[in-house]
Amino acid sequence: MKLRLTPLNIVSALSIMAVFTLLLDKKQLLKPVNEEYKGVIIAMCLLVLFVSFLSDQIFRKFIPSLARLWLIQLAMIFLTVILVAILKVSIFK
Repeated sequence: MKLRLTPLNIVSALSIMAVFTLLLDKKQLLKPVNEEYKGVIIAMCLLVLFVSFLSDQIFRKFIPSLARLWLIQLAMIFLTVILVAILKVSIFK
């Protein structure tokens, strides 16, 4: 098994860090947000962790070149961020 650093690995690491930060130091991170949403935010971070890990494994299986892997994963992350921003703007005007 080759250890390769990919953008989705970085996203997975950031979501793990966010979950542990929310669990350990909830007052500093959630100051602007109500404490009631802590569970929802943790669940979304865990969902992001699961989806990014699974899609990283799928991409590694089908794309052998590391340069192409980086480009495709960065494009996926970029399109996901744009889609979430569009949904946020359209739902929460």
